[in-house]
Amino acid sequence: MKRLLISLVMMLLGPVATRAEVLATPWLDFREARIRLLADTGAPQGQLVAGLEIELAEGFKTYWRNAGDSGVPPMFDFSGSAHLSGLAVAFPFPGRFDDGAGGMAWGYKHSVVLPISGTAGQKDYRLALALDFAVCGTMCIPLNGKLELTPATGVVLTGEEAGRLAAARARLPVADEAYAAKILRPEAGKPKWRVTLSYSGEVAAITAFAEGKGFLDVVAIEPGGKDEVLLTISGQPEPGSGDKFGPVRLTFGTPEKSFEKTLDLDGAPSP
Repeated sequence: MKRLLISLVMMLLGPVATRAEVLATPWLDFREARIRLLADTGAPQGQLVAGLEIELAEGFKTYWRNAGDSGVPPMFDFSGSAHLSGLAVAFPFPGRFDDGAGGMAWGYKHSVVLPISGTAGQKDYRLALALDFAVCGTMCIPLNGKLELTPATGVVLTGEEAGRLAAARARLPVADEAYAAKILRPEAGKPKWRVTLSYSGEVAAITAFAEGKGFLDVVAIEPGGKDEVLLTISGQPEPGSGDKFGPVRLTFGTPEKSFEKTLDLDGAPSP
């Protein structure tokens, strides 16, 4: 009788929602770093919300999608995955650091979670990653490893570890195409630009990165007019590019709050 009453109550209440969990593979350890995959079981149906976590040994760093003057950006091979499509890796806002050879590199120290998104065709998907990346201390070391995560084999994370994926996703740069940028090429024919952007934060705290064909670097950041920031960008075009940089992706802000814009440096007027 008691069991019957419990069954009736459960039927009236409807299905009980399962608690979302963050799953992880075991760590894959190197001397200089360790890596693992993460996945959120509370992702909307048909979506994959996952990430690659990299923890670096003291004194080591690794690279952003664009390494700057030197270094090697990570490379991702998801071809061993099953029931997943459209896999893409996103990058939290990077830092700038001396590359030890007179240049500046762009990347991360201590640790980073790189969010991974995609479409999950079935609940029993397999996320398989073959990763090639570099870590640098006094010298750079290429590393590679393979990881595989399924909902059935992942280990449930608790405490602070369980929040790392959501924290990384919340700190991804936000597309900010609504505000027009004012771009001027101070010297005709020279690969150098002055870019004025809307920005209401503390100018002294922000960093900016420019990516296009060839090499681009933000060499100065200054206050502009009211609620504006003025960037100076210089570049080196690719051989055979006709001195064109194509659409340029500008990432700017702070690790806590950052933005992305697309710039047309090639079409900038000269004074």
